[in-house]
Parts: sequence; C-alpha cells; structure tokens
Amino acid sequence: MITILFRNFWIVLIIMTVVNAFIMKYRSRSYIAESPELKKGYDKLFSGMILYCNIPWVIMGLGVLLGFTNGMFDYFNPKSMNLMVLFFHFSIVVLWGLSLWWVYFNKGAEFIEKHPGFIQVRSFGKRSNVTAKQIKLFYPLMLLGGVLGMIMMWVKDIPTPSF
Repeated sequence: MITILFRNFWIVLIIMTVVNAFIMKYRSRSYIAESPELKKGYDKLFSGMILYCNIPWVIMGLGVLLGFTNGMFDYFNPKSMNLMVLFFHFSIVVLWGLSLWWVYFNKGAEFIEKHPGFIQVRSFGKRSNVTAKQIKLFYPLMLLGGVLGMIMMWVKDIPTPSF
C-alpha cells in the first residue's frame, strides 16, 4: 500500500493543486457578485493555477508511468542525472522565472491586488487581502525557500528509500 502511494504521489499533488484552485475560486464568488467585471480575471487566475502549478506533477507522473523513475523519492536526487528528474527540476526553475517576470514586470502583483480573496494573509487572527507592495516584498522570500531546497537536493546526498 505504501509503495503504491509513494509511486503515485504525483496524483495526490495534482488533486491538491486542483482542490486549492477550487477553494480560491469559491472564495472569489462574493467578490465577483460585488464586481462582475472581475470574473474574467478570476477565471484567468483559476485556470492559470490549474495549468501551471501542475506542470511539475505531470512531469513526475510521466517519469513514473514511462518507467524512468520509481516514484517521488527519485525526484529528491537530481544528482542522479536521470533525464525525467532533470526535466522536473528544470520545469520548476522555468516556472520560478516566469512567475518573477509576471509579478515584477507584467503587473502580476497589481493583478492579484485587484482580485481580492485570491491570496489572503492572516494577522492577529484577522484575514486581509494582500497588496501589490506586499507581494513584491515577500515573494522573493517565499522563492528563497524553494531555491534553498533545490540547492540542498543538488549538494547533499539524500538517501532515497526503496520499497
């Protein structure tokens, strides 16, 4: 049972991404009711999230289904130089680059600010919508966590369990 889960964990990740997108779509309903002209923008955010956020998981799934990898743990070891693992990591780096371009140079932060409810922060127990300034300030910090994780996978020898 555990072997099946770890071999097919990419399916769980796709489901989680879709569920999160639907949660964000659900949150946007009241904002769309107040300002129907925002619907097209929310739809772009929703479909973009489903499409772009699932690219690495689809690559992971292809690697498993085509027999290039044994499961999710292979993707923690890019030093193996496995083609699908490298393609997976490359896709993440490309998505990071595209997201940086969108947030800073294509008014993505302002787009998110104009579509309240898509990203919310909690401070002192109260939810509030983010501003473009907050996004531009904190996005590099969030990205840094991913970059450090990626560096660790390339530098450290992370043992992968065999099932």
